[in-house]
Amino acid sequence: MRRVVTSLLPLLIAAPLVGQTTLGFRGGLSDATISSDLNDVADQEARRGVIAGLDIAFPVGSAVELRIGGAYVQKGTTTPVDLPSEGIRGSTSIEADWVQASALVRIGTPRASGASFGLLLGPWAASLLSCDASLDYDVGGLGPVSESLSCDDTTTSTDFGVAAGAGVEMAISGGLRLGVDLIYSLGLANVDDTSTDTINTRHLALQAGFVVPFGG
Repeated sequence: MRRVVTSLLPLLIAAPLVGQTTLGFRGGLSDATISSDLNDVADQEARRGVIAGLDIAFPVGSAVELRIGGAYVQKGTTTPVDLPSEGIRGSTSIEADWVQASALVRIGTPRASGASFGLLLGPWAASLLSCDASLDYDVGGLGPVSESLSCDDTTTSTDFGVAAGAGVEMAISGGLRLGVDLIYSLGLANVDDTSTDTINTRHLALQAGFVVPFGG
């Protein structure tokens, strides 16, 4: 992470000299899942969560800008459990909350027409805030069984990956714009310290917010 920040520092200093800088306030809803290199997780249910954050965008060309952002992101998954021979039905859930930093390149159409469509691509890195696991079973004649526990110790403290998406910005009044983005984040790190499988995060977010210009 330190290397990423160090390598981006010259861009952060020089970018305001080539155009107008913008500050974005964004929030939205997301679906999170996981993938595994060994186990079939096709039957999993996405964790419905929220994402909220802000970003600063520096123009680096006529149609290209660098968007540096930070956000609170909810990830995880729910896996159904169905063992009819043992009379067990239910699910296991993982709810992991992260603070995530990203450096996305946006390539878009000119904003002079009032609306700009763009593509987003770049790396991200995240730090774990908390992780909770829950078990909810119906065990035949024993009735419902529920249990919750922390999974902080079994989840890696950091995650990283790449993100890609698309968005549109529409002029509201003056320089103020409304931005709407759909971004898919692909985790590349193994986030489970105990599993023999490689567990990766997956995250799809639809977010909207205001983009405020400032600077030259």
